[in-house]
Amino acid sequence: MTLQKARSGLVLAGLVLSAGFSVNALAQDAAAKPAEAPADQAAAQPKVDAAAVDAALKQRLQAVVAAINGKSKIAASNFSEPFIKESPVDAVQKAFDSLRSGTGSCQPVGRMQVSNPITASVLLSCQKGFVPLEMAVEPQAPYRITGMLLRPAYWK
Repeated sequence: MTLQKARSGLVLAGLVLSAGFSVNALAQDAAAKPAEAPADQAAAQPKVDAAAVDAALKQRLQAVVAAINGKSKIAASNFSEPFIKESPVDAVQKAFDSLRSGTGSCQPVGRMQVSNPITASVLLSCQKGFVPLEMAVEPQAPYRITGMLLRPAYWK
């Protein structure tokens, strides 16, 4: 049993590392290509305060994990209006409840480095498995969640 858990852990570590390398490779490919956007379009892009976005991502992640664990309900104020139109808060909470019933309570155990400062890729360690979570926030305050993806669990 211990050997299978160790093997599963190595497979998971390999998947996490390969995903990290894929993200970095894609970022390097994009950086190597010259920008094709007109200069006025690039000037219209807002500056992103990386430290503020990082703090906001951590805060939003705490709210999501608390909702997944059933400690609180997720508040609509955590999400942007377009997100709520596509995914009502009740539906998001039901998804969190379903995740908790299937995997147990979860805690973030790792965050992968991504090239985009408004996104986070987090690995949640739950009682029965690991769940990758990807989340994006607005580039400007109040940094509400604009996108979220819970990937299928890797069982322990």
